[in-house]
Amino acid sequence: MIGFLKGIVVLLKPSEVLLDVKGVGYALTVPFSTSQKLSVSEEVFIHVHTYHREDQLKLFGFFSESEKKIFEILLKVNGIGPSMAISILSGLDIDRFADAINNSNTEVLTRIPGIGKAKAEKIIFELSRKKNVFKDHISTETKTEKNDAIEALISLGYDEKNVSATVSKLLEANSSASTEELIKKALAVFSGHGGNKS
Repeated sequence: MIGFLKGIVVLLKPSEVLLDVKGVGYALTVPFSTSQKLSVSEEVFIHVHTYHREDQLKLFGFFSESEKKIFEILLKVNGIGPSMAISILSGLDIDRFADAINNSNTEVLTRIPGIGKAKAEKIIFELSRKKNVFKDHISTETKTEKNDAIEALISLGYDEKNVSATVSKLLEANSSASTEELIKKALAVFSGHGGNKS
């Protein structure tokens, strides 16, 4: 079973990475939160979950150990397969997902394609008993600012996936940024890209 891979990114798509590990190409299915942190031709360390069933063998890659752990926990929820688990991690960053679980916020989860209210409630019910998994992602003042900025940008019609990635990058550059600063800088980024509305 493969636990991690270290190699050169030779192909990069929003949900797929092809990694050259000493001349062997490994195709990994990844969430958007992982792919947006990678670049072609760079050497990377990817945490790997090997998914093996009678008719299927796939490798799922994650930039962080936390993403991998949450992916594996989601697989234990009835009705959640690997594709849906990847969609959840692609649609929400870990902080947002943890916040939704901790606050029983079904609305955030139902924005993800394929998740209705009943499934969102089921995910929250089953994962709320595993809050220790999210101990590093309980909302803090900074994360509250982040969530507020993301909600405001989504309300303006921007895609949640792009919004989360952009706001996360802005906070990496300035962890003390206020909600207003995050919104203003994110809008400037989107304007420079010609708009990222959904």
